Amino acid sequence: MTAASSVLTAVRDHREKHGNVVVDDFLDLLALPNVTGDLPALQRNAAELVRRFTEHGAELRTVVLPGAAPVVVGRLPGPHNAPRLGVYVHYDGQPVDPERWETPPFTPTIRHGRIYARGAADDKAPFAALLGAIQALGAAGIERSVELVFLFEGQEESGSPDLSRYMAMLRDELRTDLWLICDGPIHPSGRPQVVFGVRGYCGFELTVYGPERELHSGHFGNWVPNPALDLVQLLATCKDAAGNVLIAGFSASTRPVTAADLAANAALPPVEEQYRTDLGFAAAEPAAASYAGSLLRPSFNIRGLRAGDVGDAARNAIPAHATASVDMRLAAGNDPAAMVDLVRDHIIAQGYVVLGREPTDAERRTHRHLCRFTPEIDYPAARASVETAEAAPIVAAAGAAGSGGVVRVPTFGGSVPLHHFNEILDVPVLLLPMANYDNNQHGPNENLTIDSLWYGIRLWSLVLSGATRSED
Repeated sequence: MTAASSVLTAVRDHREKHGNVVVDDFLDLLALPNVTGDLPALQRNAAELVRRFTEHGAELRTVVLPGAAPVVVGRLPGPHNAPRLGVYVHYDGQPVDPERWETPPFTPTIRHGRIYARGAADDKAPFAALLGAIQALGAAGIERSVELVFLFEGQEESGSPDLSRYMAMLRDELRTDLWLICDGPIHPSGRPQVVFGVRGYCGFELTVYGPERELHSGHFGNWVPNPALDLVQLLATCKDAAGNVLIAGFSASTRPVTAADLAANAALPPVEEQYRTDLGFAAAEPAAASYAGSLLRPSFNIRGLRAGDVGDAARNAIPAHATASVDMRLAAGNDPAAMVDLVRDHIIAQGYVVLGREPTDAERRTHRHLCRFTPEIDYPAARASVETAEAAPIVAAAGAAGSGGVVRVPTFGGSVPLHHFNEILDVPVLLLPMANYDNNQHGPNENLTIDSLWYGIRLWSLVLSGATRSED
């Protein structure tokens, strides 16, 4: 029997004997409200994590910056000179609208093999998986062969505004050989995946101005300019019908895709038809050669439009202004501030006077094309090489813990502040997802399959024991 087989047998035995206890403990953790920004609730979550991990041999403490949610930091000791792996998990969750949930979001409920609760998939599942793995190995007498360094954050769903300050302050304590970001779902095919990069994020709000007040469309339509029409025409200059972004220089700073990245993408199971069917649309943007390929270039997404009213509230009026909210997901190499500047320059090139504030009455009467531009500059993308040597035992562990073979993904669709780990700690970073693909992350009825929880426990048992490292 191989080392990996022995570990997987130990996990199976632990599930048979103590599976209900593992799940019940997870339900108790999920019952703690964790809405991002609710500091008292987040402090209770941090304290509970310290208690739970300390009971199982970890050395943890909370660190608090004024006005911020605490981070939980510490270590799970390993043998002398053992490899040191960093583990990042966030314990805060998205806001909830209980009326849209079938069962209350902080009353964890099991239905049809799934645990429904806020945080079940995003992102309390790794805590339960880590604790379950520690217990399973301990019960079987299997020694750990790595040391874990923990960083648990309580502000990820608020954009991690204090994470860089925490990391800089704790830099020496957070030194490792590799960091693992435990977030996100497995591949839609059901195969386990290891992710080598994430997209960055920036955006803006754009308001185009017309008359100083709404006007009767019968009296003034076809004569007074309509800011809603101006806005959509302006946005249409930013991206064509095929999905190509038309802003000058938009992709110029994007890091070239390597042959290894292209090979990894080519090896991915196809998901395009599954997404099209599951998500309910007819066809992808023509410029997108593949789903995975689209993640390696920056995007331009209109996330909201507002001008006047519609439906029963509609009025026969020309609106006084119209607003668009746009997010841009960034590829490796794109600087958030520079990308926003490119958009501003593009708007100016279309003949607009661009302000960073509300216009004065005199400005509205002077400039035919007038807008307010409010940037939102967050963080850049980050991408490690798919050939990173330190990743090999982690990839092997994911493959052994799951089924169908592991998937190596050069870049994830979502955005997390992974770049802090590169810039402050200067070590490779991987994402190690464990949630099911259809987990309703951020939405009502968020869920985690119980099988996904046990995949996570198998995965962490293999990582902690070093079973795949010794067989790599």
